[in-house]
Amino acid sequence: MRGTRTRVLAVVFSLLLATAASVSAQITTGTVSGTIKDSTGAVVPGATVVLTSEARGTKSAPVVTNESGDFVIPNVTADTYTLEVTMTGFRPIKREHVPVSGGDRVALPVMTLEAGGQNEVINVTAEAPLIQAQSGERSFAVTTEQVANLPINHGNFTALTAMVPGVISGGASAGGTRLGGAGQNNIQMDGISAMDTGNNGQMLAMNIESIAEVKVLTQGYQAEYGRSSGLQITAVTKGGSNRFHGSLYRVDTNSKWNAINWTTQQNGDAKPVSKNTTQGYSVGGPVGKPGGNNKLFFFYSHEYRPQKSSGSVNRFRVPTALERAGDFSQTLDNNGKLISALVNPNGGTFAGNIIPLSQQYAVGQALLNRYPLPNHDQQAGEAYNLEIARPTDKHLLQQPAVRVDYQFSPSLRVTGKFSGQRDTQRVQPGTMPGFNDVLIPYPYISNYGVTVNYTLNSTTFFEATYGSIK
Repeated sequence: MRGTRTRVLAVVFSLLLATAASVSAQITTGTVSGTIKDSTGAVVPGATVVLTSEARGTKSAPVVTNESGDFVIPNVTADTYTLEVTMTGFRPIKREHVPVSGGDRVALPVMTLEAGGQNEVINVTAEAPLIQAQSGERSFAVTTEQVANLPINHGNFTALTAMVPGVISGGASAGGTRLGGAGQNNIQMDGISAMDTGNNGQMLAMNIESIAEVKVLTQGYQAEYGRSSGLQITAVTKGGSNRFHGSLYRVDTNSKWNAINWTTQQNGDAKPVSKNTTQGYSVGGPVGKPGGNNKLFFFYSHEYRPQKSSGSVNRFRVPTALERAGDFSQTLDNNGKLISALVNPNGGTFAGNIIPLSQQYAVGQALLNRYPLPNHDQQAGEAYNLEIARPTDKHLLQQPAVRVDYQFSPSLRVTGKFSGQRDTQRVQPGTMPGFNDVLIPYPYISNYGVTVNYTLNSTTFFEATYGSIK
């Protein structure tokens, strides 16, 4: 069933009164922390640390190391960054390619400042790998670039969980099941639930082209991740960079290219017709001069999936006209033989396997009459007397997505996003066309949200998200 409307109003306000420490309650943003020392091994208080986005060129609000030489940069959007450390009397340090995912707590290894001029920059390249050392969670982030050419389901971002260690594909929940456990999964897009509250399943299955990364927490996650005891699957939509980028793609599947399977051949049926196309495009970049000092960025993608299917033959065993009148004298079993004598609940059996009118149930007869009459004479070894070829089902599914990011200042940024699904209003043929068809009167799903991030200092930040999926 279709889920009811859900609304999210999440306000996160972290106040840490002690020295620089890990910042909690972040779901869509991350934290980068580390320690600065000098060449003698002494800690360096008062050094300035800044993160610069390698995709957009925007900078984070600067933070200063405390008396222990520690720093924490909270409220960091999922991206790849260059970290720069500066202090009077020391040569600046740069560490490039620092990846941050939503909810990450990235702990950098100790960085060493050396005496020298400000024009002498030290680029750190051969350091230990980055680790998530500030919580006991087990998690894994998958970017779409990593799986761009892999043969997985590109129509749903939860398919990326197949790349996550400790996750078993399949199960009752979308996205698989964590190893050694179960429970329903929780799925979010940019901090907004993507769950159908009617059936506790995934409500919006967005294509991978519109998703920047998917982070999966398998166990040990923090209290801010609630609602479910299974996997916590968090998707971050793509945003524009400081250069214009775009893509164009198309994938076709056609039953003409398939062999006829053994069952279809044995039944003497024609090969079913199935033709699906997945095609789309994306474009993103700055609102301004590419490579310049831009603050406004956009991303737009649109995927089209025209689908056509017909010709599959379904077979059923339905009540015959005699059986609907209570006469089972001609009823055959699956081996083509007459059935045994019907037992009368009042004692004995029914003579000639015919139920008298006085013992027939009018409501039951009315229900049986809703089924279509047989159109096939049941033969020996057959368990059906009705053959129905499904009619042509043709429809177009679309998935648009748009995101706008505006960096007012290093401390303040606003993000607006929309993603949705548009299908065709129609009657979808059921397994028994004309009997269990499904009316799709409003096949639209809309997911929108606005997020405001404001950083006061290294221990205080504000993050507010308002959105809806319906």
